[in-house]
Amino acid sequence: FSTFILLMSSLMMALAVNAIQKGNLRSMRASLLTTAFFGAIFLGCQVWEFWHFVHEKHMTITNSILGTTFFTLTGTHGLHVLIGVIWLMSMYFYSFTGRVGQKEAIDVEMMGLYWHFVDIVWIVIFTAVYLLEYL
Repeated sequence: FSTFILLMSSLMMALAVNAIQKGNLRSMRASLLTTAFFGAIFLGCQVWEFWHFVHEKHMTITNSILGTTFFTLTGTHGLHVLIGVIWLMSMYFYSFTGRVGQKEAIDVEMMGLYWHFVDIVWIVIFTAVYLLEYL
């Protein structure tokens, strides 16, 4: 579920970039908000998963190599998602200052590159931590 949400956030980020390139500020704002919302849902899923692993499976960062790997990789990724959500919300609020338009599309494009990179890293982490564990 969380992987699907993060991938959908990537789609919404692409729509935000497309919107600002066309000068559609309203659509860019809606796409940024949706991207941030999906990022927040992803973080909520990660917090729930951390709680579940610690309290239900008694796995911590110090009691196994799986725990160390899991919490280090997913925790670092979660921090980068949080940074991205803060950046998205900052751009959303900044867009109301009248200083964001088609000429400043590069700012949204750079944010999009960061967000897509975070998503690609998640695919690698998901494969390494979740899928390979069951092979």
